[in-house]
Amino acid sequence: KWSYPSLHYTHYSNPLIHKATMAFQRRQKTQQKRKRGYDVLLSPLTLVAMAAFCGFVIMEEYGTFLAEETVRRKLGRTEGSMDITLDIETITPFAEICPAEYPPRHSVLHDRRDHEVHYYNATYGDFVDKFNYWMDKNYEYPDIMQYNNYKYAIWNPQLSDEAKESAASAWDATDDLKFVQGEGWVTPPKYDEADVIELEGNFVGYNSWFPGNFGHFAHDWLPTIALLRHVVPSDTKFILLDNKMSRKFLEFLDPDFYKNRIVWAPHSTVYHIKGQLTVHIPLGIPDPIFGCCSGWDPMRQWIAEKHPERTPKDEKYVIWHTRKGNSDAKHGRVLDPSIEAQALKQVEAKLKQHKKNETIVIFDGRDENGETMSIEDQFAVFRGAFAFIGPHGSGFGGNYIWTDPFASKCDERFQYLEFMPGPENPQIHDKYAHYFANIRKWPFDYHTLLYTKHSTKEITQIDLETLDDALDAMWGTPETLNVTSVEEEETSEKPEEVVKEEEKSDKE
Repeated sequence: KWSYPSLHYTHYSNPLIHKATMAFQRRQKTQQKRKRGYDVLLSPLTLVAMAAFCGFVIMEEYGTFLAEETVRRKLGRTEGSMDITLDIETITPFAEICPAEYPPRHSVLHDRRDHEVHYYNATYGDFVDKFNYWMDKNYEYPDIMQYNNYKYAIWNPQLSDEAKESAASAWDATDDLKFVQGEGWVTPPKYDEADVIELEGNFVGYNSWFPGNFGHFAHDWLPTIALLRHVVPSDTKFILLDNKMSRKFLEFLDPDFYKNRIVWAPHSTVYHIKGQLTVHIPLGIPDPIFGCCSGWDPMRQWIAEKHPERTPKDEKYVIWHTRKGNSDAKHGRVLDPSIEAQALKQVEAKLKQHKKNETIVIFDGRDENGETMSIEDQFAVFRGAFAFIGPHGSGFGGNYIWTDPFASKCDERFQYLEFMPGPENPQIHDKYAHYFANIRKWPFDYHTLLYTKHSTKEITQIDLETLDDALDAMWGTPETLNVTSVEEEETSEKPEEVVKEEEKSDKE
């Protein structure tokens, strides 16, 4: 806090002041040197040079990665990868349902701020395109390889610090140095030869991440299991990691497949396949997200064949997903109760305005006893609906496969309106965290809303006027869009809590 000029004329006359002044001068010089260094570092030219250098290094590394990956892909294709031809008869192939929106790039975001919509469409569309056409525009399916006289095992989780991935190995029974490599595959560790289980016949070995998780099984496991089931002979069995959820899921989906074609494998059990072993080598994990977009047709056909139940169009209803009071909802994102009550009134009014069945089923994943609903009951709820509205979460991520699989044109697709975080509130979840990329290969009329800036990780809010915009876009016709019902006028007022919050924000 001293001023150097005020000391300049006195420091020679007092030894203490002299010492203090010298220390002050040294400190000033040091600070000036540091400042000059910062100025150099932060100068525009320096920043440009640093950015260019970093960009060069990144592009060089990325170029090397692409080159190596391209070589690996070509080697995989030319050294035994199966040629895949799909036989789709029960359903309409995905690419033929709504050609105007093919390939799928992003959902329909409803927001009255044009810049938000444009930014989302551009950034998320580019993001999804990387999965649609990874490496080249011919990529549709993972490499499916077949080996004779191989061993197979799924080891305890070891690919992730969070223990959410299980590693698998497949290797030549006569030469441990010959083993499958790629995402999700590891070098086989040491094992006791005496404990190896021999299996006669042909088998598929499949594994992925988040074993035992309902939502991840539906969109990260089942699509590839269905593809493999589609391309191998009907007497080929599957080796799958044993867990309670997977057993329940597959037993409901296909009792015959569950009973006769699965070997349930505990962790670290080695199987010697005395026949042909079929495995897949994905580009990444989860593997069903890669490629566009017929790879999910076998799963949709499988579900349609085993569960052909359909509900008459005039009896179908809307599902409203609430996370309020649900112990199974682990990550908050509960919609503000007053806003949720008002939103339900608006949905009911819009159903009436647009001459839809006015039934709304409130879904929270629990039955009348407060217990988690059985898969059979969840199937019944979703197969009877034509639309689902609610926040991002496994309430839909695991049940989307029970929606009507028989869509043959754009307006027959199941409608989904999902609430998600945006640039204003990434603390709620990842920005644009929604299921579009994961489940885009299922025929959905997919719509989204952004949470408002007043949302928190635990309690979220949506803009009710934007909700009306989305419902009009989903259900409106030229005749009904010009009609404003009495119910809509009555329910157009914002909840008192929201008004107070907005007034407070405006004052700030």
